[in-house]
Amino acid sequence: MHRYFSAEQFNMQADVLLNQGDAVGVLPRVMHRDLRFDFDELEQLREMLVASWTGISKELDVCHDRETKQMLEERQSQLENMIERITESFVMP
Repeated sequence: MHRYFSAEQFNMQADVLLNQGDAVGVLPRVMHRDLRFDFDELEQLREMLVASWTGISKELDVCHDRETKQMLEERQSQLENMIERITESFVMP
């Protein structure tokens, strides 16, 4: 199955990997826009994206600045979209 992400989404994936650590070594491939990952690598990437989404949820709970809140909501929405795409790839033949 092919996974298509925008340049902004690739950049967000790279940012998440840089900030949370790249335990499975997929950052170089994300930087080159190459998402040919095995199951374990995809699972690790999905877990990192979920952790980032959860962190943003916590930030949103205490955020009172309207612009910051909007930026966090947009980032969370993009993360959610990427998580859904990766999760779909697990159930596809």
